Amino acid sequence: MSRNFELLQKAAEEREQQMAGAAQAAAATAVPMEWVEEAEATETGSLPPWPEGHSREELTKLVQRLFLLPESPRSVVFSSVERGAGCTWLATQVARALASNGRNRVCLVDANLRHPAVHDVFGMTNHNGLADAVAASAPLQGYLRKSAVPNLWLLTCGSPEKAEQAMGASEQMLECIRQLRTQFDFVIIDAAPMNLYTDALRLASAADGIALVLKANSSRREIAQRMLQEARNANVRILGAVLNQRTFPIPESLYKRL
Repeated sequence: MSRNFELLQKAAEEREQQMAGAAQAAAATAVPMEWVEEAEATETGSLPPWPEGHSREELTKLVQRLFLLPESPRSVVFSSVERGAGCTWLATQVARALASNGRNRVCLVDANLRHPAVHDVFGMTNHNGLADAVAASAPLQGYLRKSAVPNLWLLTCGSPEKAEQAMGASEQMLECIRQLRTQFDFVIIDAAPMNLYTDALRLASAADGIALVLKANSSRREIAQRMLQEARNANVRILGAVLNQRTFPIPESLYKRL
């Protein structure tokens, strides 16, 4: 993760007004809070390892700057500019950090229907998840699972055979995100890479915006700039960018003194 998490240019005022209107619409269709409590807890899986040292410090900074300031977003799509940038790892760690607060209900959603990985991180099977709920147009309480992390619920991708059907059901997918927004303090969405698919942009229309994940020494500036422009063209709020998997040529103990 980078030494600095840099917030990028804020979206236009009209976008914020649109998001406020969307939040009001979602609240009007809120479902009872009890269905979160009734979510299946039969498979909690295992705990993903915490990052150590400098990486953990930078993760803490990221969470504080992106989520714990006044008027901070509550639902964020994490998407990379290429595969292999560590987007799933980052989304998982952010969700876990938010849940560790003890006061926050957090839901981590695996919306990368093409290459799902959240279930592997938590040692769970990938069935009865988002794709199944979308395909069945069913309420989400039967698909949410409590993780081994207190206050953290998971909505895994779901059955591979249902994923293709779910990809074509954009409105049902967005409705799932809107429902989750009414039930959780924070919703973290792991999406497919932006340079390959438009999934992240569509999902962000029901969330508060996108955090872009770049891979150190790999992601190209011109590709990242193109992704940012595409997001702006789609009227999607860009919340920030994270340089992930950065290595340091000097020992960490010395780096901290610089």
